Amino acid sequence: MIELGAILTGSFLSSAHCVGMCGGFAIAVGASSKSFRPMFVRQLTYSAGRIFTYAFLGALGGFVGQSLSKQNLAFVTAQQAFSILAGILMILVGLSSLGLLPKRRKSGIGPVGQLWSSLFSQFLNARGKSGYFLAGIATGFLPCGLVYTFLALAVARGNPLEGLLWMTAFGIGTAPAMIAIGCGGRTLGQVGRIRLLRLAALAMLFMGGASVYRAIPHKDSCCSPSHTVVSDNHVGLTN
Repeated sequence: MIELGAILTGSFLSSAHCVGMCGGFAIAVGASSKSFRPMFVRQLTYSAGRIFTYAFLGALGGFVGQSLSKQNLAFVTAQQAFSILAGILMILVGLSSLGLLPKRRKSGIGPVGQLWSSLFSQFLNARGKSGYFLAGIATGFLPCGLVYTFLALAVARGNPLEGLLWMTAFGIGTAPAMIAIGCGGRTLGQVGRIRLLRLAALAMLFMGGASVYRAIPHKDSCCSPSHTVVSDNHVGLTN
């Protein structure tokens, strides 16, 4: 429960990143609604679709981690390697949010983005709860560094059920900000968003450093049965 609480907190603090990446889609979901209640229901349905995708990816990632759990890579196990990878990704996301990494030039959305935009528009035009739910499912599959980061942690769990719970918690943590921006359009002001991004960046740096540190074998624990990663699947943020 403590680990899931950490994921909820981390994803909630990082939700400003989600608003920047997918906030426009959330606004589009409620664009034609003139009253709050139907708009709120649409946003809940849309977020439920995103969480469904994250849960599926988490279960799949946990299965992959379970399959690789007996594979050792030099001085670490495969699960430890994914924890280290997740930690590095968190640190990179944090540094990028603080503006300490060079930004890549955008070269358009490309064919994949165009295909997704077409599907998203068709789902919205279908109206009804099913259309908004499918739009959320499609959004969950969009390439996103933050999703990849938490997904790597789900893989490190080495268990499909735990991976599902891990990514479900991640999706729930991002929902409040997405629902707020979808219902209010500009609920998060520019100044508030910048402050939230900085707080999220610091949280990512802390969690990333902790994930890397705990995954690296230490001299005082390498021979202790209680720290055997393959046997108890405790890696990354757990210890």
